[in-house]
Amino acid sequence: MKKVSREQAIQIAKECYQSKQYRQVTQILQRLIQYGVQDDDIYLLMGHAYYCLGQYQQAIQAYLNGIQIADSAVCHANLGDAHVQQGCYNDAIDSYSKATAINPDFPAVHLNLIYAYSVAQQTENAIRMCGQVLSNKCDSNSLEVALESEYTRNSPSPNYLSLIGLYNKLHVDGDLNSKEEAKEVYAGRSIMHWINPIKNLIALTDSQDLLDSGSGKGFQYQNLSLEGDDQIRYQSLQDYWKVDEIYCYDPTYPPHQKFPQKRYDIVISTDVLEHCHQEDIKWIIDEIFGLAKKCVFATIACFVAQRLLPNGENAHCTIRPGVWWNKILQSVTPNYPDVKYWFLVEYLYLDIVGEKRVFQTLSNFNHVEGILKLST
Repeated sequence: MKKVSREQAIQIAKECYQSKQYRQVTQILQRLIQYGVQDDDIYLLMGHAYYCLGQYQQAIQAYLNGIQIADSAVCHANLGDAHVQQGCYNDAIDSYSKATAINPDFPAVHLNLIYAYSVAQQTENAIRMCGQVLSNKCDSNSLEVALESEYTRNSPSPNYLSLIGLYNKLHVDGDLNSKEEAKEVYAGRSIMHWINPIKNLIALTDSQDLLDSGSGKGFQYQNLSLEGDDQIRYQSLQDYWKVDEIYCYDPTYPPHQKFPQKRYDIVISTDVLEHCHQEDIKWIIDEIFGLAKKCVFATIACFVAQRLLPNGENAHCTIRPGVWWNKILQSVTPNYPDVKYWFLVEYLYLDIVGEKRVFQTLSNFNHVEGILKLST
């Protein structure tokens, strides 16, 4: 049998990695190590392969072995990613910090740190990093401004009234920047990412009616045919969710501007709150809870929007980490002890696999992770 050189073996391992044959990668590299080959690039590639296999403890050990040979920012960054996958956020922060100490210009690490700091409940660090990377409006005073704001529905901030006009313009004229027609702008179909979690919540709380606060045009509730996991064909979301009534409310879209006149079992607000200015956030969340009898479900993006408003500003005007939002929630929810809530703060996260979405859960539900599974 023809002998394979070290260089040839490494090249074969790289080709296996490119073709996603990760187990073969680990087997080839393990043999090299057994023969005494010590190279940080070998451990880095081995760590990547284990990471892609979901074997995070083995990935951690491989990255640590590589760091012992060469103290590189890349190894520390990937080590941080592996710690995140295991839920060891303080260890991840330590690894990410070492990566940025070696290479201060490491955008992926800075982005991932926002998530890690927030989940680790390091509020000041999460807000600071979010301000540095995503929004210069997310500064050390932003939480205090939101918590101490005295604006209300009857007396909202000037920014709130300005935003109503800007979004109304988008609904009427379309997005002139992206050339998107008016009928497609905030049509409401983005809710399709969340229909199964919402269905699970409806069943869990035995909810009979639903309010969609910030529904957009509400096209998601019109003539929508879909197939459920049960292979049954449903003619509408109302049919799929098995609720008696769905009410659409959106102050920026004239057909849905009428404020709800009653409380609903479940109130949902998907991809809405980050579009509101921080000085209005508290009263808006309080209002949402006040309209709910049993449950509130909301999703919030912690990243820059692709859409610009007609005034040139980004559509996501309040980009904040989960710990920031949780402080607002804790100031509101004691007034509604009977209302359950499940808020999902969504982050962009970068690792060797590529860009993905990760979520931080803010909730007063207990032990329902399996029931409230995401289906994005």
